[in-house]
Amino acid sequence: MTTILGWLVGIVDIGQFLPQARHTAKIRHDRKAMAGLSAWSWLIATIQGAAWVVYGFATDHLPIAIPNVVITPLCAVILVMRLTHHRADARS
Repeated sequence: MTTILGWLVGIVDIGQFLPQARHTAKIRHDRKAMAGLSAWSWLIATIQGAAWVVYGFATDHLPIAIPNVVITPLCAVILVMRLTHHRADARS
């Protein structure tokens, strides 16, 4: 039963990040909208996701590891889009 709950929570966790990644991809050329994203938040989310991947595989908790294998790159892509946008603003 706890394993099923773990997988369900993992699916919900992925569902939490997918809309934000999709939205960020759509607004990536909108300077004002991208400025509203916190680079620090996405850096922390990326590090946290990577830590959960390591922990999940190290402890054989796949319901923790597998969802974070999906989430971590999403967070990293959002972070890179935000940082790329910030550098473009700095050059302007």
